[in-house]
Amino acid sequence: MTAPNEEIYHGIPASPGIIIGVTKSFARNQDPIVPDIVDDPELEVQTFRSAIAHIKGALENMTTSVLQKHGREFARIFDAQAMIAADDVWNKNIERRIMNERLCAEYLYDDEARKVIAKLEESQDSYLKERIQDIHAVTSRLVAQMRGEKHITMKNLKDATVVVARYLLPGDILAMSFGRNLGFATGVGGPTSHAALMAKSLGIPAVIGLGDVPEAIPSGADVIVDGYNGHFILNPSANTIKKYRGIKKAQLELKRQLAELKAKPAVTRDGVRIAIKANIELPNEVSKVLSAGATGIGLFRTEYLFLTRSDFPTFDEQYEAYSLVLRKMGDKPVVIRTFDMGGDKFPGMRGSLFESNPFLGWRAIRFCLDRPAVFKVQLKALLKASRCGRLEILIPMISNYEELIATKKIIEECRAELEAENVRLPKRIPIGIMLEVPSAVMIAEHLAPEVDFFSIGTNDLIQYTVAVDRDHEMLSRLYQSFHPAVLSLIKASVKAANRYRKPVAVCGEMAADPLAAVLLIGLGVNELSASFQMTGILKKIVRSITYSGARRIASRALAMKTHAEIESYLKNEIARVFPDITTVIQFSRRSQDTPLRQNVKAPTGIESPTSGERSSNG
Repeated sequence: MTAPNEEIYHGIPASPGIIIGVTKSFARNQDPIVPDIVDDPELEVQTFRSAIAHIKGALENMTTSVLQKHGREFARIFDAQAMIAADDVWNKNIERRIMNERLCAEYLYDDEARKVIAKLEESQDSYLKERIQDIHAVTSRLVAQMRGEKHITMKNLKDATVVVARYLLPGDILAMSFGRNLGFATGVGGPTSHAALMAKSLGIPAVIGLGDVPEAIPSGADVIVDGYNGHFILNPSANTIKKYRGIKKAQLELKRQLAELKAKPAVTRDGVRIAIKANIELPNEVSKVLSAGATGIGLFRTEYLFLTRSDFPTFDEQYEAYSLVLRKMGDKPVVIRTFDMGGDKFPGMRGSLFESNPFLGWRAIRFCLDRPAVFKVQLKALLKASRCGRLEILIPMISNYEELIATKKIIEECRAELEAENVRLPKRIPIGIMLEVPSAVMIAEHLAPEVDFFSIGTNDLIQYTVAVDRDHEMLSRLYQSFHPAVLSLIKASVKAANRYRKPVAVCGEMAADPLAAVLLIGLGVNELSASFQMTGILKKIVRSITYSGARRIASRALAMKTHAEIESYLKNEIARVFPDITTVIQFSRRSQDTPLRQNVKAPTGIESPTSGERSSNG
């Protein structure tokens, strides 16, 4: 029962966790951007150039800093913004308009930004829509810089503070990561927005999509943010606070239990060992992998080497990075994936190649095979680094047999060239491929004899199977991990691998989902690789189940017809058969019972039955 003045708002559960605290209202200057006439256009151009140079430098510095502290995924956000700020065509157009129209730079920049955003909003491609967030961020910086406004910072917030705002920029979220026990609630944003993804990765509880609610709340109000279910509770009652304190206590107990599993193996109750590995993006993450108790690195993404540079990384630079990770990991296996980027992201190609859908374009192995000189530098660095540890090379985006054979041929050429230079290499360096394109799964029996292992990239496999961009706001409901076709493809991959006694790993987001982890083990997957933060949770799951029980669950799931039916069955059956992991599922999975409800008006012409939903007794 709620108190008379308790108000419960329903938004989007962006990042799991619970904060019981007080609000801190966070509002940027809301003054309208008006077309002020300037007396001296030339001076305005010079001021504009200085502002752009300042913003570009700040974003480049932030990219470098974020890359080292938080990894490639966050760094690329600021890298993209730096590229927008440095866009010469855009900036020259602003300067030309200043001289011709004699209007202030911030108005003209905002005007151009609105035009570009309007075009991008017409696109159904998530890659292009991501740029909208980046353009907003750069425009906000430019307006503030031109107006001489003081930079607002999130640092030094008090413990148990919930920031409430219409929106937050990526830099705001990063600043919050320096605090303790912080959360936020925003009016706009979706589950794939920069703010949501960063909050989840940094462990900052958050609810987004609350419409006008956050802007109406003053600082100092009592509040609870429930990032599991998307609840934002204003003026919570004593009973509500007691309930949520009990949930937080259960969280701490689970954390204690997981810490005890660090040194223990991931073995099912009936004796089947499952490898629990970690995905990393930077060499300095190795210490976290080791302290988490992972049995190895299941995916080392190498794309970070291309950020913030205008040329290709040299052989020596790559060798240093790869050998460092291998040495630190000692006798534990390290799977290093070759470059998996679109051609437009490589040095010398930025801005020269536009693809309406980069996910289906010139990327990964397709680019590398077309640019063998670039590919061979990476392969040689990897091969030489193999002397420093247990290297396994992973090739992404294989879609046909010919690509695999061509790749193996280049690897052998690199080996021969190194050995001709008297570089002694291990006799056997395992080579595996990512199974993330349905065509590759369909010919897995032909591919299996040519490789040493399969690694299933479920993120792209799901996307390509159901023909849905996983970041598409209108179609996110169709991006289904438990789609029967996806499960059939995973089972087919395992079957082909088993025929040739090759191990199968899963390194996509499904590996980090407790329900999916049980299902994947039951389907015959030998290895789960996720972020190092998930190591303890995955060990807990493996040690709490039986392999035979997981196989029975998977067999039944394979016979079902819909995603909803499979998910419901998994939740109920796993809770019945393996009750020890119900708490793990509760605290590491977004609530699937609560729909994504938001207070933001639905797109024109589309009614949202839950838009503006609110329950209140006062």
